[in-house]
Amino acid sequence: MVFNEIIKRPLISLGGLNSKTTNEFLDHFKDVTIANISKGITLNIHKKSQSHPKKIFPNIIPATPEDAKTITEIYLDAFDGSYPFKEMEDEQAVRKMIDSDNYQWFIFRDHHDEVAGCFTYHLNFPEKKGYMRGFILKKKYFGKIDVVKTTIACMIAIWTLYRNRIYVWYAENRTAHAKAQHMAVVCGIRPIAFFPNKDVFLNKVESDIMHIIYDEKALYKYRRKDVPVIIPKAARGFYYANERYNLGEVILEIPIFSLDHIKLTILKKTIITRIEKDRFGYEKITFSYRNSDAYFTFLYTPQVQNFEKTEYYVNNSEELFVFLQELKNFIRRYNIRYCECFVSAYLPEHQKIFYDTGFFPRGYVPSWKYNPSLNKFEDHIVFNYYEGALDENMKLVEESESLLFILGEL
Repeated sequence: MVFNEIIKRPLISLGGLNSKTTNEFLDHFKDVTIANISKGITLNIHKKSQSHPKKIFPNIIPATPEDAKTITEIYLDAFDGSYPFKEMEDEQAVRKMIDSDNYQWFIFRDHHDEVAGCFTYHLNFPEKKGYMRGFILKKKYFGKIDVVKTTIACMIAIWTLYRNRIYVWYAENRTAHAKAQHMAVVCGIRPIAFFPNKDVFLNKVESDIMHIIYDEKALYKYRRKDVPVIIPKAARGFYYANERYNLGEVILEIPIFSLDHIKLTILKKTIITRIEKDRFGYEKITFSYRNSDAYFTFLYTPQVQNFEKTEYYVNNSEELFVFLQELKNFIRRYNIRYCECFVSAYLPEHQKIFYDTGFFPRGYVPSWKYNPSLNKFEDHIVFNYYEGALDENMKLVEESESLLFILGEL
């Protein structure tokens, strides 16, 4: 893989930066050119509102497998060894990720060549989707690194490099502080969904805000053309997303249907559960039925007591209903605090079954999943369930407050 350096150009102002797409963001920085130089990233940007002119803009270097131990040390330092996703503290696991074409990792070094932090991109090429995670600094660099300028430099490099392969970029930002939310919004990565009580950091339960930005092709060329059909309870999330992305029409529908109780009884007797556990304690749990291609799979993360990364396929509503009843059993059995599912915006019966099972819609995500058979992106609704009281002292930027207010969470 070829990594690039951003060459210094005349000063570019951040004033007015409010991109709706990666295309607009990159156009704002069109005078910053990319060259095939592997020494790292440099960038010359003038921030009109700069209040800390002495903050460091670090050297941003693409990580190599030899940096794996260094990266684990960054995580250990920043979180005092309490980071819940233990693969990030494991040198072998980090080395494997860096070696993979599905990850791009940056190391930040100060002007004395000391390691200050790192940043990770997880690239899902079949789904044309990229996950931005782990902008981490060692504690001694808190407040000393120009995080906004550093974030912008990373985004210019990555979004340019993968602009014809990745069309959707997203992040899950903490609400314990507003720094990551602010960094995202400056780059046009906007709030889209709320994940209440999803995570645990520094041994404290926290909520997350999902942020997202698109290549314009994902929204206007490859987005599925037929009108979404959603239950009224999901309308708030749609109207929020529509205000930003001009999605067009939506049909609100309360589906009326009945479940076949004989079929339900048969399905309950034929359900199969498979659990695959890895060395970090993660469990991939899959439900299926004998003599059916239906499945329901999700990931259990014991350190944070949640179920996520849910995927499912069913042939009828009865199969989904029984899967969700079994999911509720597992939520009780595993003492789960948070569970999350993305549900198609074109299947109101599925949405109603999730809602009736106890899941609530907390975000409408346009062009979330790529359907290769249609060569189209499809909208989805975030349905989640959580236990416990929310933190009354969440730190939110204005855009996050607006999302939660519209969703009825504030």
